[in-house]
Amino acid sequence: MSHSFRDQLADQTLAFEIDSKERLADAFWPFTRAVLNHERFDGSRAENISRDFLETGDVAIVIPYDPKSDSIVVIRQFRIGAAIAVGRAAAVEFPAGLVDDGEAIDAAAARELKEETGLDALTLSQCYSFLSTPGLTTEHAHVFLAIVDPNQLQSHAGREDEDEDIHPILAPVEELIRAVDEGWVENGFLVSGIHWFARKGRAKAQALLGTLPSD
Repeated sequence: MSHSFRDQLADQTLAFEIDSKERLADAFWPFTRAVLNHERFDGSRAENISRDFLETGDVAIVIPYDPKSDSIVVIRQFRIGAAIAVGRAAAVEFPAGLVDDGEAIDAAAARELKEETGLDALTLSQCYSFLSTPGLTTEHAHVFLAIVDPNQLQSHAGREDEDEDIHPILAPVEELIRAVDEGWVENGFLVSGIHWFARKGRAKAQALLGTLPSD
């Protein structure tokens, strides 16, 4: 990419000030209203702007890959948003979850993988990050590739204290690519991750395999 297009396309800073914040609701995620002012692209100022948003924070997402079978572990669980939006509540997705206060993001990725599949990461590397819905939430998603041995994959997983009912699935990479291409799945984290893996995943996995001790 030329430097001129990098300047045009890269996310940029924009001067802003939050004049006040009001907590609208305290639930699983805090729901907040901010009154703010910010710089416009023509150099003027937008004043007294009200924006409502969820304060979510960091999320760790794991692509658990088994290079021997060229397969990825995904999970299926009930999702209220999927149920209401498209009527398919038993959504397929990657193991993922919020990063706890004071927890390293890679530690959260390994923890979520274990909780939701029963698998340990043989090695783990961060691949990319993105803002899932920046007009609505502060959620900052971090995607990791994990090399796994699926022999310990559980048939049922999840934390009982969080009412999780999770069904892990070991699926061939090409079938997951087909699932995304043909619209069988709609989870944004999954769609994003499979598109990334189709372009870069196997090469990244080979590099990670080189960091493991030889048998």
